[in-house]
Amino acid sequence: MGLLNSVRKLATKQNIDKAKGLAAKNADKISGAVDKATSTIDQKTGGKYKDTLDKVNRAVDDNLEKVKDDVDPDEGAGGAGRTPPAR
Repeated sequence: MGLLNSVRKLATKQNIDKAKGLAAKNADKISGAVDKATSTIDQKTGGKYKDTLDKVNRAVDDNLEKVKDDVDPDEGAGGAGRTPPAR
C-alpha cells in the first residue's frame, strides 16, 4: 500500500478535527517554529529566497488563524463533534 493510500485512511473527520484542535491549541508554538526555520533558511541562503519564505510565514499564520476561528481549543482534543460555523 502506498503512502497516499495510508494518508487517505487516516484522514477521517475525527482525525482532521483532532489535528485542527491541536493546531489551534499550539498555534503560537507552530508559528514560532516556522518563523525560526524560515529565518535560518533565509540566513543560510543569504536572503535569496526571502520573498518565498515571507509567503510561507504569511500562509502559515493565515491558516492558523482560520483554524483558531473554526475550532474552540478549550473544547478538548480537537472539538470532535463540533459543527464549524457557517460561512
